Amino acid sequence: METQKENQEKMVTVAEYTDLMTAHIVAQRLIAAGIGATVVGGQSSYPCLNVIDPVCVMVLEEDESRAQEILAEPAE
Repeated sequence: METQKENQEKMVTVAEYTDLMTAHIVAQRLIAAGIGATVVGGQSSYPCLNVIDPVCVMVLEEDESRAQEILAEPAE
């Protein structure tokens, strides 16, 4: 029987942005290329101070090198 830790797949950050829209566009580029991608972050613990946490595009660790190759190519 697999333990929960063995069943978890590691996610890695392949790009960071300061705005959600750009991060979602990049994630969609990866998804269109067949790589599962998710956007994490963009929420601030201190909104009154206008502090914005980075917005990260994350993929499975096994897809990291392919995702980096795709992001290195100019967008069409």
